[in-house]
Amino acid sequence: MEKTGRNESCPCGSQNKYKRCCMAEDQKKEMISLFDTFSVLKDRRGKQGKRFKLMDLLIMVIYGILNGYDDFVNIAYFLKLRRSYFMNLLLIEKTPSHDCLSDLFAVINPKEFMEIFIEWIHDIVEQKTGALIAIDGKAIKSARDKINGGNTPYILSAYLSEIGISVGQVEVNAKSNEINAIPDLLDLLDIKGCCITIDAIGTQEEIARKIVRLEGHFVLKVKKNQETLCGDLQKYFHENIGNTTQIQSTESAIERNHGREEYREYFISDEVNCITHKSKWDMVTTIGMVRVYRMINDNIDINDHYYIMDSKIKMEMFVKATRSHWNIECGLHWRLDVILNEDRSRNRVGYSISNLSIIRKIVFNLVRMDDSFGNISFQKKMTHYKTDYTNIENLIFVVLPKIRM
Repeated sequence: MEKTGRNESCPCGSQNKYKRCCMAEDQKKEMISLFDTFSVLKDRRGKQGKRFKLMDLLIMVIYGILNGYDDFVNIAYFLKLRRSYFMNLLLIEKTPSHDCLSDLFAVINPKEFMEIFIEWIHDIVEQKTGALIAIDGKAIKSARDKINGGNTPYILSAYLSEIGISVGQVEVNAKSNEINAIPDLLDLLDIKGCCITIDAIGTQEEIARKIVRLEGHFVLKVKKNQETLCGDLQKYFHENIGNTTQIQSTESAIERNHGREEYREYFISDEVNCITHKSKWDMVTTIGMVRVYRMINDNIDINDHYYIMDSKIKMEMFVKATRSHWNIECGLHWRLDVILNEDRSRNRVGYSISNLSIIRKIVFNLVRMDDSFGNISFQKKMTHYKTDYTNIENLIFVVLPKIRM
């Protein structure tokens, strides 16, 4: 269908020129239609709370986060100061109050929101067999609620390590812990053919079985929380390294950083008969050890780390999985806290904590995938957005709908 020309009669029948009648509204509809993935999110506000369209509010909150604001009070004030810009961009009569924003994010169902988020991720990222997904938790310290027992909210996140984007999250129940939340997160994700890495807290029989049942694979760290298993692996490797051909090994190059040198040795074996409780860990087919040497000045610190795996993993994959897991800390959590101010966010009414965390992850992914400025850092991209809002318009209305990886 051909577009109506600016100076042609408006299709609405008003007899006015299109540019003076419905053109601005049609342009907005076309722009917002690029947000279609999120437009199916159910709006649970009452009739009085729907003065602003849900998508308009989502867009304005994204602007606020990109400009460094961490709660609804500051976001609303920022929007007020830039009122003319947003009135022109979104064709609204005024900007929302902090109560309006808080009311919306308090009632959005975070599970539905996360399902839409994951659908969006599936649309823009082609999951490949062997992809590494790291799972780890993070506290949001400033949202600690002193009234309700002083609980600090905790978000469990999944991170596609090789690409560096967030692929899912669940909020950890105040009366629960990561062990109980991990299965819920696994249920949300499509892990078929992917390799899941979790720190030692996730090394539980039920979690390992669930990963295999969902047709994924795992590389799980073993510490003293699984004392017998840890002792079995420690005894096996310490007694057999250098004494058997059943153990494969490789080593890293020496890494130098801030006056510290680090060097690693990697060992894997499919000799799982060393495991005492074989029936409990019958899904384990490979065991591994990483020996880390850290040299600072004349001091050498040596630490051994143990792992279990459900498949006969290649050494290259073992090295990649154990090295990339902690990318979730510096690649995701650090940026959420230091650059997107998540740790200073105080919003905690209703579902606000989970929903704002999802919005930050949408922003995080968009910024990570925006190549408009060439190869520059995440923080430098944020500077571009703050100094010229046309860069944000490009991010939301061009990068968001059109990225394919």
